[in-house]
Amino acid sequence: MRQPTSALLQLRWAPTAFHRFLWLLGLGLITLSVFSDLLRGGPSISIGPLATGAILVGFGILAAGMLGAVALNGNTIRWLLALYLAGCSFVLFLIEPLLISWTLLGYAAAICLLLPPRLGLATFAGLVGTTLLLEWVSHVKIDLTGLPLTMMDLRIAVANPAGLWDAMALPHWSRHLAVTVVSVGLLGWVFMGALAAGRFVRDVWRHPGRFEPWGRSLLVGIIVLMASSHLQDVYEWMGEDRSTWHPDRVKRLADRVGIWPFLGYSYHIESRAAGDIYMARDIAPLPEPEQVSESVRRYVAFPSASSHAAPVKPNIVMVLAESTFDPSIVFDLTGDWDAYLFEENELTDAIGPLRVNSKGGGSWIAEFETITGLDSRLFGYSGAYTHASLSPYVEWSLTTYLAERGYQTWAFLAHEGDFFNARRAYESYGFQRVLDSKDLGSESAWFATDTAATDSVKAVLGSDPMAPFFSYIVLIENHSPHDCGVADDGGFTVRLASAAPFDQNCAVHEFLRRLGSTTEAIRSLVQYLEDLEARTGRPFVLAVFGDHQPATFIGSGQYGPNFQPFRGSQDMYTTFFHVMSSAQPRLQCCSEALPVAALPSLVSSYVASSADDIYLGTNLWLFERCGSDAIGQTFGDRMNSMEGGGLGTRSASCESAYRSAVASYRASGVIRLTSD
Repeated sequence: MRQPTSALLQLRWAPTAFHRFLWLLGLGLITLSVFSDLLRGGPSISIGPLATGAILVGFGILAAGMLGAVALNGNTIRWLLALYLAGCSFVLFLIEPLLISWTLLGYAAAICLLLPPRLGLATFAGLVGTTLLLEWVSHVKIDLTGLPLTMMDLRIAVANPAGLWDAMALPHWSRHLAVTVVSVGLLGWVFMGALAAGRFVRDVWRHPGRFEPWGRSLLVGIIVLMASSHLQDVYEWMGEDRSTWHPDRVKRLADRVGIWPFLGYSYHIESRAAGDIYMARDIAPLPEPEQVSESVRRYVAFPSASSHAAPVKPNIVMVLAESTFDPSIVFDLTGDWDAYLFEENELTDAIGPLRVNSKGGGSWIAEFETITGLDSRLFGYSGAYTHASLSPYVEWSLTTYLAERGYQTWAFLAHEGDFFNARRAYESYGFQRVLDSKDLGSESAWFATDTAATDSVKAVLGSDPMAPFFSYIVLIENHSPHDCGVADDGGFTVRLASAAPFDQNCAVHEFLRRLGSTTEAIRSLVQYLEDLEARTGRPFVLAVFGDHQPATFIGSGQYGPNFQPFRGSQDMYTTFFHVMSSAQPRLQCCSEALPVAALPSLVSSYVASSADDIYLGTNLWLFERCGSDAIGQTFGDRMNSMEGGGLGTRSASCESAYRSAVASYRASGVIRLTSD
């Protein structure tokens, strides 16, 4: 016979030693949390977000002990605990939204209490175990690359687990163990869930009027909606964080919100700014090889068949000149300075403006592009963190192209190799030797001058280096800010033509002073290469370029002098390139700004045997059809921002060419994609 409802709710006080332990634990946690600041030596009681969360947990433990001591129906206790946890989670989110991980954990625990006991326990245990595993993997990835785990990494792992394990330098036995444990656990959980679902359907079918199954389903749905709403609020806040252009800030953001919210956010922004290279493989046909070769020959004059069959392969040097651009194009200046980098000389084979994809910072973007030949914007938001997000998946590059043709490859960094994951990135790009500032003998983390850096590079290469060699050199002296360190303008030989305040002329003076050091460094490299040629007969190619305009000159005054009124050109994405060579002239480029990703294609022409043999000739094919900027978007100043037109803003012919070029980049094997 069914008991009366009053009998079900009849209270009987029956505490045990375990219940008393829960009381003490809850009260102790509450007390310690309230007085935590005083215990740490603080001047007064101050309850912050973490202490608030601990107090809520303490109350939960205390409530569990109290309820456990009362002889209530087991289902009633689970309902009460679920409601309590959901309520605490909601309050915690209102107090501190960035503790979203703890909020979600509370909601998850509440849901698990509403599930059948075995399924609920297994689900919660699996959730905690998976969280700990993902946190560990994320920290391993941070140690290796500087960026936390993202949804793109997980998709790559599912499509190609061995590739991810290689990228993270993990032993492969751990991959087999992880796959086995995850597979068995997931299958077991699915089986338990199927049984629970079957029982739910059976109970509802037999007793359609019972409230409990429908009530549990309703409460689970409400909790899921609350959690989803909280996540959207956090995503909106994260999207406005303007510091996430740098991986260190992304790491801190991931630490603040936790692994699950960050993975969800990475999926959220991948769906909005994933990058065109991730589009379906069959979205467009590949460019016709004959058309690509024809475009290459427009910019490169290869030796005729009657020429000597095997020309000597030249030594090749590429130099990234930090924050270097031609100031006379941007500003109206009075006075004289050394414009060697921006003017033709007897060695010039090509010179002109370079269309780059970052402004004010982000040298790693230009490094990636001038080594791999892929525009970083093809990868959406992850293209803003190339050394950290993309380098582990690079499988072919200008470096490996030249190594396949007998070149010794060197990377020389004028800063520490740990900066922005640079050393590991360059190793992933295929360089056989990577030397940073410490390896080159610098007493500080960064070389003080570009001339000191190139002197060290020449000393390492020596008077008789293994040849042919390809050296990629990163110079950094002209990095922002540009404070001239003087109180008067008496020593300024160059000034802004219009009446400008002292701070603006000071910055211009300091930029040109450092530019003089960069120029002297390039002259010394040219002399070194000429001396080598005189001794060995091996010609050389030296390509120097600017990675971006410096932050000093692009701002509106918020973080430095306001240069907007003095800029004759508001184009902040143009620097320069200058290819000097003692080899037979080959280049016929360029009447408009060269896309930065096309520079390695031009450099490879000095080694290629024909137009078909050039590195990523598609770059020049696309340049001919779409001009300097086929993508039409720029990186913003935060993680989820891609600004500009993009798809739909190109002409019909350019749109078709761009889609074919993207298909070609996918098929090139330069980078391993999620479906490869």
